[in-house]
Amino acid sequence: MMSLIIGALAILLVGYWIIKGQNAKGLLLCAGIVLLIIASFIAPPVKDSTGIFFVDIGNYMYSLFEKRGGGLGMIVMVLIGFSVYMSHIGANDVIVRLLYKPLRRIKSPYILLIGGFWIASFISFAIPSATALGVFLMATLFPILTRLGISAPSAAAICGTTAVVNLSPTSVDVILAAEQAGDTLKHFAFQVILPMSLLAMLVIGIAHFFWQRYCDIKEGLAHAESLSEVDPSHLLNNKAPVYYAILPFLPIIGLFIFDGKVLPEISLGGLLILTLIISALIELARTRKASEVFDGLEKCYNGMAEAFSSVVMLIIAAGVFAEGLSRIGFTEDLIGVAQNLGTAGTVMMFALVLITLLVAIASGSGNAAFFAFVELAPRLAGQLGINPAYLIAPMMQVSNTGRALSPVSGVIVAVSGSANLSPMLLVKRTSVPLLAGIAVIVIYTMVFIPLHV
Repeated sequence: MMSLIIGALAILLVGYWIIKGQNAKGLLLCAGIVLLIIASFIAPPVKDSTGIFFVDIGNYMYSLFEKRGGGLGMIVMVLIGFSVYMSHIGANDVIVRLLYKPLRRIKSPYILLIGGFWIASFISFAIPSATALGVFLMATLFPILTRLGISAPSAAAICGTTAVVNLSPTSVDVILAAEQAGDTLKHFAFQVILPMSLLAMLVIGIAHFFWQRYCDIKEGLAHAESLSEVDPSHLLNNKAPVYYAILPFLPIIGLFIFDGKVLPEISLGGLLILTLIISALIELARTRKASEVFDGLEKCYNGMAEAFSSVVMLIIAAGVFAEGLSRIGFTEDLIGVAQNLGTAGTVMMFALVLITLLVAIASGSGNAAFFAFVELAPRLAGQLGINPAYLIAPMMQVSNTGRALSPVSGVIVAVSGSANLSPMLLVKRTSVPLLAGIAVIVIYTMVFIPLHV
């Protein structure tokens, strides 16, 4: 029981200071080290212990740097560097230009609202950052929606909720979730996460239709009848040719081609490097200026460096924190509590989803919430004898959803500021659709993801 109290206190303190705006990496790392020190005095020594606690802690942390920094971490860095390069050469902007064209054919304001949400959600393939996507949509989709007659709060709610489920199989949290679930990226992304995301998107879009219309009627917001054409193309990189739209999707296409059946199997990291080389060669053929291509690749390298300092270090810090919780016996005590309640697997899923959601809402960071607790899931699943994906998939999804329910998240602050709205008013507009999405995520998990494998 003592370990459960210590672990719960550590989680509460870390969550509290993350909410207060403290650096999540530093908090998780320091809390993990403190827990490892406590474990050296109250718990039996681990199998490979040297007998000196600070030596054991140093060895473990370096091994985690090797494992996370050299394996998953390198994939994350290459992935983010690739995304930066796609933005630099204008490939992402081409996708956005193509996806916006269908919007101009929709005349009904609230049908446009749903269509705008669904189409903008697919833009997350090109702009994976929720805040960057929200800001971009406020400059492009927002004026289209408001000039059609949709109220500013309704339009802002759409722009703030387009990254609330994960569609991209090459996003950082999907890669980490697949690894922790002990599954292949292809199977986890396309057979576990994608169907859940599409169903949640469908329900969220429909909920937006009814909730935004209800709020507009209640607040007495009238609608205009005519559409003023808005051309967002001046905001984009128009120099890139249309065929560049395929470049950001090459890694996804490659997952199906290089599968060991059609062509020899290739790792995701190797696939990203291959796509980056192909993209650079295409850019060289188009511009005929090697210096510009080299400058673009330099931006890719800088993006990789920034990815290590932000995302990879957060993953490493979360790993130290999770190991500290495990070594003091917190996971074993938590399992005991769940087993005493009966239906331990489902209870544990609800508990992890709730913890992840609350931390995401309170801190405004989906990654901080998910990375902090995902390391616990496979350990809990292993000791409960259940499928780790049953715990991890809904945790990952609600970490994204919770971000758009938080008045302090980057995307809500940016969107509300651009629309001259209060963050709390915007959260009111996002709340019902996203709570409906969370319900879908949980129900989908219970119905379609097997509890045992």
